[in-house]
Formats: sequence, C-alpha cells, structure tokens
Amino acid sequence: MSEQPITAEQEDKRMENVFKDYLEMDTSYALLMNGPRGIGKTFFVKEKVIPLIKTVAVKDDQQKKYLPVYISLFGIKSIDEVYTLLALELIPVFKNKNVKVGLAITKLITRGVLNFKGGGDINNYLKDLNDTSKTLVDTKDFVLLFDDLDRISKSLEVGEVIGFINSLVEHENNKVIVIADDEQFNKDANYIAVKEKTIGTIIEYLASMCDNYDAIVGSKYKQTYAAYYEYLVSEKEDILHWFAMTETKNLRTLIYFLQRFHTIFSNLFIELELQKEDAGGLGHKKLNAILRFALAVCIEFKKGELSYQKARGIDDSKAINLQISRQSLKEALADNLRSLQSNAPGPPTPSYRERFIEIYFDSGYEFYPQVFNFITGGDTFRVKPLVQQLKRNFDDKIYKPKPQDVVFEKLSDPAVYDLTNEAYIRLTDQMLALAKKCVYPLDRYIAILYYCQRFPEIKKYNISVEAYTLIDEIKAHPGKFTYDGDLRNKFDDRHRYKDDQEFQDLWKALNEVNNSVRLSQIEKNRADLFLEFRDDPDQFYLKVRELPDVPILASWDFEKFYTHFKAMPASAIQRFTRFMKKRYEYQIREKVEYFFLCALFDEVQKINPDEPKNLRRIALDKLGAVLSEVIERNHMLKIKVAMPGQ
Repeated sequence: MSEQPITAEQEDKRMENVFKDYLEMDTSYALLMNGPRGIGKTFFVKEKVIPLIKTVAVKDDQQKKYLPVYISLFGIKSIDEVYTLLALELIPVFKNKNVKVGLAITKLITRGVLNFKGGGDINNYLKDLNDTSKTLVDTKDFVLLFDDLDRISKSLEVGEVIGFINSLVEHENNKVIVIADDEQFNKDANYIAVKEKTIGTIIEYLASMCDNYDAIVGSKYKQTYAAYYEYLVSEKEDILHWFAMTETKNLRTLIYFLQRFHTIFSNLFIELELQKEDAGGLGHKKLNAILRFALAVCIEFKKGELSYQKARGIDDSKAINLQISRQSLKEALADNLRSLQSNAPGPPTPSYRERFIEIYFDSGYEFYPQVFNFITGGDTFRVKPLVQQLKRNFDDKIYKPKPQDVVFEKLSDPAVYDLTNEAYIRLTDQMLALAKKCVYPLDRYIAILYYCQRFPEIKKYNISVEAYTLIDEIKAHPGKFTYDGDLRNKFDDRHRYKDDQEFQDLWKALNEVNNSVRLSQIEKNRADLFLEFRDDPDQFYLKVRELPDVPILASWDFEKFYTHFKAMPASAIQRFTRFMKKRYEYQIREKVEYFFLCALFDEVQKINPDEPKNLRRIALDKLGAVLSEVIERNHMLKIKVAMPGQ
C-alpha cells in the first residue's frame, strides 16, 4: 500500500515540533531553517514560529517563557552591525522596571550601542537597565532568530557571521535559529567548515502555498478591503492552480501579484459596478479575464521572462488566437490522420509565445496593454482605456456567437463524438454551405475539408468536388477575409496531406488569397492609422499591436506627420519613442519606412544643441537616440535602394 501524501497541516505540525524540541532540549548548537529564496520562510517564522516560541518555557527556568528576537541580516557589512541590530531590538525590552539585566546581555547591548554611529550618550540607552528590579533576564531567556544569512553584503564573509553565532551557542548556550537558503553557500568551503561545528539541526522548509495564501489574504485584506478579500477567497483555487502549474513557489511573487492586482480590482470594481452584480455576470467575466492575464504576466515577469520593453510576442493577440486554433486542430487531426503521418518530421522547438499560451490559455486570448504595463512597472494603471477594451471584447462578442462558429465548434474534437449520425450529417452540410459563403476565417478551411472526410462510414462526401468548390468561392471573394499573419506557420504539419492533391491546392489558394488581402488591407490600414495617431493615440497604439507586419509609415505623408509632431507634448513624444524602439527593434518592414525615419531623425538633429535643456528637449534627445540606433541597424538599405526621385 502506498503512503498517503503529507498534508499542509501535518507538515506545519512536524516543523513546529522540531522547533519546540530544540527549545526544550539542552543544546550548544544552532538550528538552521533551510529553503529556497522567496519560498515563504520568513512569513512562516513570523506567523508560526515566533508565536510558538512565546509559549515555550525557558529551559533553565520553567517559570518564564522564551522571548523571541528577530534580526534580518540583509545587507549587513560587518559583525559590529549585528551587535547594533541586537542592541536596538533588546533595549526596548529592558525599559520594563520589573526586569533585571544579566551581565552577558549588558555587555552585548553595550557593544551594540557603542557601534551605533550618532547614537549619542550611551547612558541614555542604558540608564533604564535596572539592577534592583525583581526579574532577572539574560541571554539564555532569548531565542535569537537570524534571517537572510544568504543575503549579507559580499564584503562580509559568511564564515565570520557563523563564527559569531557559534560564540553565542557554544559559550553563552543561547538558543539561535538561522533562516537561510543553504544552497547559496554550497561552494563556500569556509562556510561548510564552520557550519558543521555550529549548526546541529537542519529543518527543510516545504512551502504550503495554500496556507500562505490564506494567511496573507486574511491578514492584509480581510479587515480593511472586504470586497477584495471575498474575491480572492472565491478565486483561490484558480490562482493557486497557476502557481502550481508553473511550479512557482516564491511567496514574493504571490505577494507582488496580490498588491498589484488590488489596484486593478479596486478600479474595475467601481467602473464595472460589480457591487450590483452577482458572480458569473458579465462584469465578473471581464474581471476574471483580467485576473488570468495579470496572473500570467506577473508570474513570467517575476521569473525574468517578461519586462515592460520585452513582451516577447504575447502582445500579438491575433497571432496567438490563431495559434490556439492551430493547436486545437492539430489535436483533432492527430486522432484521425495517423495513416498520413508515416514520414512526419519531429515537431519544431516552440517559441516563448507558444509556450506561454500552452501554459496559461486555451481559448479567447486578449492582450491588455494597461495591465501589462502596470504589472511590469512601466506605467501607472489607467482604468478607462482598459474598460473600453473590455467593452469591445465582451459586450460585443461573448454573448453573440456567430452561427458559423457554433456549427464549427459542435463539429470540433471531442464535441463531435456526442453527435448522432443525423446531427453530424446535418451540421457538416450546414458548415459546408456556410464555408462556401466565405464566412469563416482562412485558417479554418483546411479543417473544414478535413471534417468532411473523417467519417466516411457515416457519410462519404466527394472531397474533390467540395475542395475545388471552396477554392473557387475563396478566390472569387477575397474581400470577405482578413489577413492572417500566421497562416503559413499554422499548418506546418501539412506534409500529412502530401498525397492529397485537394488539400495541397486548397492550401495554395488560401495563401494566395491571404497575400492579396494583406496588400489591400495594408493600404487601407495605413491611411486610417495616421488619422488615429493624430486624433486618438490610445486607439492607435492598441491597433498597431495587432498589425506587427504592417509597414504603417510607408504611406504616411511626412509633412502632415511632422506638422502634427511639432505640436505634440513631451509625454506624447516619449510614448512615440517607446513605440519606435519596440516596433523597430530588429528590422524596418519596408524601405520607404527607412526614409521616413531618416527624415524624422534629420529634423530632430536640427535642434540647436546650445538651447537650454527642458523636459521636452530631453524627450526629443531620447527619440533621436532611438532613431539613430534603428537607422544604424538598417543601414544596408541605403546600399540596396536608390533615394526617392532618382
């Protein structure tokens, strides 16, 4: 019979028993609480260990309880600083007139105060240490907790700190608990040598994210932010699910997320009038969508994978939703096309964007720039643009599914297996009729043809007739489609159809139409985008995120642009600079854009360098620096193309 897994409660109890045994035993060594950074050791010590210490009787005097003294060693540069920290923690205890101070602790405090620069007259600190009081307190009555041993300054040898701790436990017989990530010193020979002499017991801290979540949410929000607290309790399972899925055990990440999302929640709670709505309503659906997105960004940001200027493709909502559709299709094909896969090559290494989506999203992805910028520390949180984006995404879409999408989803795997034969035939006929009206996006037509051929036992469609009918209709009505920037990558497993001419011809037609749609959309989008850049910048920056491959500057009239540019405030110039840096980080999309940026750079360079500096001038200088970098990266364009008019 296999052993039952240890529960969080059992693990907490186990650790508490180890601490209690250490306090009650006669010892001349320290106890080390070991665990990775950020896992929640400090939180556990403050919430569980320190209260426990206060309940345990002093080993040499059962009439008294231990007094815990917590010291963080983060950033300390000398042992003298440790003495000072101890003195500052201990002195308030001895302001009590009923306390008599022993000799050892008096020496310790005195040394700490003497090392305290600017501390003034030492008598001001020691005058209340009353030797006529009733109760004697000395170092043995204290449990000294030294946290963050692995975060001391590099100028201080960790072996020196351990030596100091050894003097406490060996000569003074003190109870000392050290909290650290022991792995940080696994190559430090001096530490290892001193540690063996000083540390007698090591307890491995195994984080209980569930317990930590309850404690943090309860202590920070229950009494002061009731609505947020109730929401966090209701969403606890989902939040902890994503921490578990990504093996994120760093408690600082959880705390950071709760703090940041509190701002987002508070604003949306008011704007969406959630106090008037039951859970499950449209407003809560919007909030939960933001929760999922914010959580994903936060985890990846704290892991160092994302930053304000490094979205790594997750800002391309359209391409990501195409990726999700592709993945769904691949899963359906895999179950039914094994006979066509004999020569299939191995799968390519997924990109970061693909891994991000596979982990966090399975449908309906949307990039929320206001949330992304706020979580990654690049901007303050602005709720109005976010609410507008949510309205576009939800009010107009969620409760209005299109008939063709309903049909397609019912025929998708695994839902199709719940259909009767009659329903399968009826829906497939319906899907084909809708497809011939060109109401589906281009990426679905391979799946549509596949859906017709997968169950010949139920109905055998003439695949050749259906395929070429679809091709004719698609080519005849390109204006009904929108450009799919990821179409070529979507069916990288199209080798499965190498023996099916109908699939090959359909695939070729889809790409031809997609390219023609791209060319026609480019001209329209570029003209419309300048008007939005001039009149509605927020909408402009939202829209261009969905057009990563469109050379938006290629058809802009530079004179009209520069007339507007000269009147832009410094904040708008700074925003435009960030946009330039991000969009043209690698390559300019068309040569015409290169000349546009060269012209703008020339104008910026004309500013008199002797003019007094102000914030607008600083913003222009930053833009000039970014333009210079972009132009330099693309300098080969100057060789390959003649200047306009030549």
